Amino acid sequence: MFINKILCMGLKRCFVIQLAVIMTVSVSFYGCGRKALPLPPRQTPVPAVKDLSLNIEADTAVLTWTVPDKPEDKNAGIKGFVVHRAKQKISEGDCRNCPVKFKPVAEIPAETKTSLKKIKYTEQLEKGFKYVFKVTITSNAGAEGGDSNHVEIIY
Repeated sequence: MFINKILCMGLKRCFVIQLAVIMTVSVSFYGCGRKALPLPPRQTPVPAVKDLSLNIEADTAVLTWTVPDKPEDKNAGIKGFVVHRAKQKISEGDCRNCPVKFKPVAEIPAETKTSLKKIKYTEQLEKGFKYVFKVTITSNAGAEGGDSNHVEIIY
């Protein structure tokens, strides 16, 4: 009571002190809101190749695909293409439910000065193998797009 009289010389001053104490206590209990892991900034999705095709010329696989339309966001623009390949000996047999183990085999930079709409990649084939190819797109921001359709050949 004595302390209350010293601190509260006037009615208005006592109310301000009590309000400040209540606000300090309530902020320390409630924090700043929902607690969760931080989220990365929103990125423009990287497009995917949809029309990967495979032709055989002599003993060479020729992959071709169309460049998708570029996003308006400059950072999400197409930096290049990554060709992935899975290679399995035919003598090992075919496992229908086994996952396909792709490895990146080539990085193709996107052409910025020309308006090429078709990209071409060639690879020498070895006899006695099953090949499966796919292509992904990388953006200027470092993100990778989804897989293209898969194409395969037994040679």
